[in-house]
Amino acid sequence: MIMFRLYAGLWLILMPLMRLWLGWRIIKGKEQRDRIAERYGKTSLTRPDGKLIWFHAASVGEAVSALSLARTIFDKHPDIHILITSGTLTSARMVANAIAKHPHAARLIHQMQPLDASYIIRRFLNHWRPDILLSLESDLWPMMICNTHARGIPVMMASAQMSDASMRRWQRIGHAARQIIFSAITRIEAIDDEQADRFRRITSPGWTEINVSGSLKATAPPPAIDDDMVNRINHLANDRTVILLASSHPGEDDIVVEAVEAIQQSEAILLILTPRHVERGKSIHTMLAQRDIPAFLLSQNSWPDSISPPKKMQVCVADVMGQMGSFFSAADIIIMGGGFMPLGGHNPMEPAACGKGVISGTNVNKNTAIYKRLDDFGGVIWADNARDLTQAMLSLITAPTRLQHLNSGAYSAYQSFTQQSHAVADQVLQLIASSASGASGTSGTSGTSGKATI
Repeated sequence: MIMFRLYAGLWLILMPLMRLWLGWRIIKGKEQRDRIAERYGKTSLTRPDGKLIWFHAASVGEAVSALSLARTIFDKHPDIHILITSGTLTSARMVANAIAKHPHAARLIHQMQPLDASYIIRRFLNHWRPDILLSLESDLWPMMICNTHARGIPVMMASAQMSDASMRRWQRIGHAARQIIFSAITRIEAIDDEQADRFRRITSPGWTEINVSGSLKATAPPPAIDDDMVNRINHLANDRTVILLASSHPGEDDIVVEAVEAIQQSEAILLILTPRHVERGKSIHTMLAQRDIPAFLLSQNSWPDSISPPKKMQVCVADVMGQMGSFFSAADIIIMGGGFMPLGGHNPMEPAACGKGVISGTNVNKNTAIYKRLDDFGGVIWADNARDLTQAMLSLITAPTRLQHLNSGAYSAYQSFTQQSHAVADQVLQLIASSASGASGTSGTSGTSGKATI
C-alpha cells in the first residue's frame, strides 16, 4: 500500500510538469489543444443512459481491437453504449474515422486516455460511471485499475500479454503490491498459453482468473475500401507491380526503398509508403528527393498523370488516414512495418482479412502469437534486411503461384481467429450481468462499494 501511495503522491508532484509535457506535445502535433481537458478527466459530452462499457486501448492496434469487439457486442446487445479511450492522437483520429462509418456510430464514444492520477481517474469515473472496464493495453495503470475496482466495477484484460522483461520487473515488486493490482482485475484473457503462464508467475491463486482467448487484433473485420482510390492507384500503376509498405517507422522506409531499387532495373514498380504516423510524410518525401526518386505526397492530392517509361519506380507517400483497406486491395505485394526495427511489429491480420499475406521483419515480439499462426498457415515471408527483402519480393514477382499460396495462407489464418471476439464479448456481457454492483454504473451516483480508493 505504501508503494501505491507514493505512486499517487508522485503524480501530484509531477502534475505541473505534466502540463508542460502536454504543452510540448501540442507544439509537436502529438496532442489536440481542444482535447487536453480529456487528459484531466473532463469532457463536454453527456453520459448516455443505460449500460456503458469502457474499453481502454493504448494506440492504433488496440483501438482496432476495441472497434472489432464493439461490433461483436452490438450484434449481441444493440442497446449498449461503448466508450473507447486511447493514448495517441493517431489512434484518436483512426477511431473518429471508424466511428463515422460504423453502423452503430451513435453508441460509440471516444475520449483521450486520462492521466493516471487518482483524482483525475475519480473525476473520469464520476462522470462516465462505466459498468465494466476492459483494458486492451499491455501496460497496467494502477490508479485506473484500483479506483475502478474500488467502485465495484469489474475490471478485465483481453488480448493480454507481457514481455519477459516486464514479467521480471513485476517479480521484483513486492507480493503485497502485486496483490493490490492483480486482485483488482476480475479476469485476464491472455493471447496464448505462454502469456497466460507469465501472468500466473506474478500472481497467486485467488487473485484473478487467468484464461487464454487469443488476440483480438486478429479478429478485426476487413478495413473499408475506397473504390475510387483503388482505381486511381491501378491507373497510375499501369501494369506495374504495386508494392506497399504498411505502417512504417523511421528507418524502415530506407530499407524498403533500398530493396526496391535493387529490383527496379528489371521490374517496373509503383511503391506506396504509408507511415505509421502521417506527420512523417514530408520527411519521407525529402529522403526520396535526396535519392532522386520521383515521389508525391498523397495528402497534397498531387497525382501524376502517368509514370514515364524510363522511370521504373514511382513512389506514393500515403500520408493520409482511413485508406489502408484501399492500399491493401491495390497492392500486389505487402511489406508490414514495425518488424524491421526493434518495435514489436504490427498486426498482419488486417491485410490477411483482405486475403493478402505479408513480408515482415522478425522483430514482432508484440504480436508473436498472431505471427506464429500466420507462419503456420504460410501467410508470411521473413526478411531481416534489404537483401532478404529484395529476394523475397523477387520470389513473389517471378513465381505467381507462391504469391497465391502466401495470400491464401494468410486468409486461412484470419478465418481461424474470427471466433475469438465472440467468446470475449460473451464474457464481457456475463461480467456485467453478474456484477452485484453493476447497476451503480447507471444509477446516476458516484458512490463506491466500500473498498479502499488509492
